[in-house]
Amino acid sequence: MSKKFVLKEFGLEVEIGKYARQADGSVWIKHGKNIVLSTAVASQDEREFMGFFPLTVEYRERVFAAGRIPGGYIKREGRLTDNEVLISRMIDRPIRPLFPKYYFNELQLMSSVYSYDGKFPTGVMAIIGSSLALTLSDVPFLGPIGAVRVGRIAGQWKFNPTREELEESDVNLFVIGTKDGICMVDGHSDSLTESELIEAFFLAHEQIKVQVDWQLEIQKELGVGKCEVPQSDFWKEWEGKVAAYFKKDFCEALFVSKKDERSEIMRKQRSDVLEHFATDLEAGTISKAKLLYLFDAVLKDQLADVVTAKNIRIDGRKFDQVRSIESDVAILPSVHGSAVFTRGETQALSALTLGTAQDAQKMEGLDGMAERTFMLHYNFPPFSTGEVRFLRGVGRREIGHGYLAERSFLNVLPSQEEFPYTIRSVVDVLESNGSSSMATVCATTLALMDAGVPIKSMIGGVAMGLMKDSSDKFTILTDILGTEDALGLMDFKVTGTDKGIMAVQMDIKAKAGLTREILEKALEQARVGRLHMLQEMSKVLTKPRAELSELAPRVTSFKIPSDQIGLVIGPGGKNIKEIIAQTETQIDINDDGTVNIYSQDSKQANKAEAWIKTLTGNIEVGATFDGIVRKIAEFGLFVELVPGRDGLVHVSTIARHRQQEVSDNTNPGDTLKVKVVAVDSETGRIRLIAPELEK
Repeated sequence: MSKKFVLKEFGLEVEIGKYARQADGSVWIKHGKNIVLSTAVASQDEREFMGFFPLTVEYRERVFAAGRIPGGYIKREGRLTDNEVLISRMIDRPIRPLFPKYYFNELQLMSSVYSYDGKFPTGVMAIIGSSLALTLSDVPFLGPIGAVRVGRIAGQWKFNPTREELEESDVNLFVIGTKDGICMVDGHSDSLTESELIEAFFLAHEQIKVQVDWQLEIQKELGVGKCEVPQSDFWKEWEGKVAAYFKKDFCEALFVSKKDERSEIMRKQRSDVLEHFATDLEAGTISKAKLLYLFDAVLKDQLADVVTAKNIRIDGRKFDQVRSIESDVAILPSVHGSAVFTRGETQALSALTLGTAQDAQKMEGLDGMAERTFMLHYNFPPFSTGEVRFLRGVGRREIGHGYLAERSFLNVLPSQEEFPYTIRSVVDVLESNGSSSMATVCATTLALMDAGVPIKSMIGGVAMGLMKDSSDKFTILTDILGTEDALGLMDFKVTGTDKGIMAVQMDIKAKAGLTREILEKALEQARVGRLHMLQEMSKVLTKPRAELSELAPRVTSFKIPSDQIGLVIGPGGKNIKEIIAQTETQIDINDDGTVNIYSQDSKQANKAEAWIKTLTGNIEVGATFDGIVRKIAEFGLFVELVPGRDGLVHVSTIARHRQQEVSDNTNPGDTLKVKVVAVDSETGRIRLIAPELEK
């Protein structure tokens, strides 16, 4: 028997018990004509322990939901699009910490968009639907969570704006949280201040609390119970044994400045714990993976106490101190722009390429086809952390980090009208010890300026961490190390200019959300850290180079009447193909009549421009052409100025004593230098003279 529940404040309606009934939890969630199905399924038995919680999340946007068939040759949905990956990550990160400490059953969350009208963010629906599916299952979920998408239009906050409203908004932000606080944020803005961002967070949190209460009411009405966590006694017993073995000097030994030294110490400590419990391992009482997992858990708890007591970080820095910074530009001589940004033991190399409009990425989504003219591709090769692993293509982490960095630049890049290039930054992380995504932002800023891209402001980024000791005292860390990320409670990435915030991404490992006080302090520390980074970067370049790289294509832009685009293209593209072939240029024509000609040879670009203007009747009196005689008549010569456009050299303009000579010795196909003397504005007819025939 199915039941429906409505949340009027958000226009949401859910139907429970009608669809996907064999899933542990299933929610058919609607808003207007938007429909998303969210399901949760957990394995009945704990699988072989892998050292982490085996949660998988998949969000899918099926294009049939918008009444379309996929483009391209393959008409079946394939691998997840980048947007699907980003939403999947936004479901995963806030939900992953909300399970009992020792729950390791395999869990899969799936959300599919089945109907789409573009009037409510389906990502928000999938997050709420996934939370409710877990809440209504017997899985020991410690939620629920709620989600709100935040925009700002004409200075007014707008919650869950439509796609059209987002185009007017200077903020596009997801805020996700529990009833107690905020546990994840993701999005971008245009120079938002720290106080404005905090205001957005906690206005959104008020709405999140309404969503959480609604889910709990549904759970209560349906009488859903939760299962017992298996083997809890085993874990408690062994946690006690490992804690008893753990010595204070284990943490003290980690306070060294170099990552490789610290890694070696941690390897030795793990080897020692395995040796200490060798008898239990041989007897099969506990596995190696579980023993090391417990050791790391105890280390995480103890380290926060030692850091707080010593009032210093494990690499010797103060809590708000940024590591040493070094930047270099123009290091790749055959590339349009390049930079290396090094911060401590994290290093990122950006290679920047300027392409034509034809290089823009075509993307298909629920809203139809779109073009991406700025791309930032982030790569994290295994050598960056001294590891060996298989290369299996771009992972979700690399996509997420790349898009975070890319969104940071959306509001500082020049418009296509100002700078009609497609821009691609490829960033390889050459070395990593924390916050490589923020190094990516800094390296890309310098590469853009090195290439001469007229960005409005420099962008810097910093990652903030969080530790909590046994007395619940919080410590906020600026520019976190990899160890501080792994053993801490927060990874809060903030990018921006010297004026404000451009992009944020935060997820936490704590089961309760973060309070206003913690977030305010974290953002203030991030602001100070960001300004320091921008100052260090400006020692290399303070503004974009005045000239584009000599290797980049030059662009000539002008407009033609939109109703004459067809003349330039010609039947089956004949004219435009011939222009491109003969001038060795690339040409793009927009629907509004804007023509962009790309070439590294100015003479060829001028030739292509004159050709197009001639085809559309935009011919200057006095212009000269190396024309081709196409027809000889009694009253003169018809001369082709460019393919598709002729003019007439009237016989009266030819010297009398040469008229017979021209008639006898001129043949179609001969080249003749001509000059435009008049263009009839009504008929478009062109009158020419041939200076050499006037003599």
